[in-house]
Amino acid sequence: MRVVNTVRAADLSDPGLQREHNEDRCHSDPQRGIFIVVDGVGGQAAGEKAADTAMAKLRDRLERPTGRIEQRLREAIAAANDEIYRLASIRSEWTGMACVLTVAVLDNGDAVVGHVGDTRLYKIRHGRAQKITRDHSPVGEREDAGEISEVEAMHHPRRNEVFRDVGSEPHRPDDPDFIDVERVPFEPDAALLLCSDGLTDSVPSATIATIVETFAGHPRDVVRELIEAANEAGGKDNVSVVYVEGEQFAPLRARPVIATADRSREETRPTTPAPVTVPATVTLREAADDDRSRLRQWTAVVVIVLLAIVIAGALALQTETGRAWLRLPISSGAAVPRHAVVVRPGESIATALLTADPGTDVMAEPGEYREAIVLRQGVRVISRVPRGAVIRLSGGAADSASAVTASEVTGAEFAGFRIVGDAATPMGTGIYVGHADVTIVDVEISGAKIAAVEFDDGGSGALMASNLINNPGPALIVRAGAAPRISHNYFARNATAETLSPPLIVESTAVRFERNVFDGVRPDAFPRLRDGNWFLPPAAAAPAQPAPAAKKSRR
Repeated sequence: MRVVNTVRAADLSDPGLQREHNEDRCHSDPQRGIFIVVDGVGGQAAGEKAADTAMAKLRDRLERPTGRIEQRLREAIAAANDEIYRLASIRSEWTGMACVLTVAVLDNGDAVVGHVGDTRLYKIRHGRAQKITRDHSPVGEREDAGEISEVEAMHHPRRNEVFRDVGSEPHRPDDPDFIDVERVPFEPDAALLLCSDGLTDSVPSATIATIVETFAGHPRDVVRELIEAANEAGGKDNVSVVYVEGEQFAPLRARPVIATADRSREETRPTTPAPVTVPATVTLREAADDDRSRLRQWTAVVVIVLLAIVIAGALALQTETGRAWLRLPISSGAAVPRHAVVVRPGESIATALLTADPGTDVMAEPGEYREAIVLRQGVRVISRVPRGAVIRLSGGAADSASAVTASEVTGAEFAGFRIVGDAATPMGTGIYVGHADVTIVDVEISGAKIAAVEFDDGGSGALMASNLINNPGPALIVRAGAAPRISHNYFARNATAETLSPPLIVESTAVRFERNVFDGVRPDAFPRLRDGNWFLPPAAAAPAQPAPAAKKSRR
């Protein structure tokens, strides 16, 4: 039996309050059941060109209904990827452009989703927003794994970095670890929301669900209110929303009234936008008969009168200079913001850590810091500019000393630094983790004689999106009893000293290796790492800056 969905949809994109250009693109086609959000990367003309190119290629393939939808999605995204890559190679001003995107195609009661990057698709049903896509970013992975909360992810300094995009390198449709394709049920009483991170970095999912439920039945109002919520939260980024709802998601009712001190928007039309039947052949539903329409109109009048009474009372209590809003809260149950301590060159990170309580962010400005650092419980140590803060040991340190140590702590994080050892400032270990749970993100370590990173017995947490390069000793030591996650890192030119040490020493069976790149390492030397990791031959050139790539240009 064929399952038929009837949908209503709307889309809207806005540059936000702090960007001159809008690098987002969105598209909704209820008649064909195709819905798209694209977020361009590259800044100004490049980001916009990448988004336009992707949108054109996606529509060109998806609007030709040949082949299985899953394969059409892969072919469409791969075509967009290769065209962006080609254009970036012929115009200097487009160098480095790329995009991230999410596409949903409706098919017989399902939504088939194609996804790359950190745009998102939510399914909203029974008052809850369920995140369907997974973010291809270090911070998004940690949020999806439950290591950090949604609020912490929204305010994380690395939230705008992705390790997977469309356009930065050539791909085939079926390349592993490129396109996520998933088929999910799309019930008549559910709604779908595709959006760029301009929304999800500003508005929590619970608030998104509340706004959708409040304005359900009126898709244009849903997308407008969501974008307005993102702008009220600061409007730091472009924001795009595509909203699709099934025929049973909301009762037919009048639009809610939103009043301000200087205007009142009262839209009393009781009918919803013309619904569309999906999938194979899409047709418009016939309009309701006159008797039912008149009944809805009278019902709408009663609802509006009641709302007006409530709003009048609220406005008497709530005013602001120039205008007063009766609005949904931007955040719901948000955690108290973390306390930040800024350290500048000439000051000491180690000293700042001595008095840092759990919940503190120790933020290092760009510069060089000659000291050893001991991480503390629940404290994040962050280089404000990625790789801008450099740590070296003092000239009098022992050859076996560690630059960063974590022992008997949990909830600590170390992110964005370069750690360097050389003849003038020798270093034994870059980061040592023993009986501690620590997250290490986006670091570069070179010159370590014992190991770039060592997880000793009892060490856990994660090493993510980091470069371990040019170390005389092994890049990584994982002792028996340690259980870290090693994800999306780049390993090259390690174990270069004449000690015959291997580039990796892995004694633990609980360690997880995921999507790492090993340059010049033979896969047969580490057979357990063959699946889910990449091995480049020794002659391959090392990338200047491996994943994750910076998603946004910061003007």
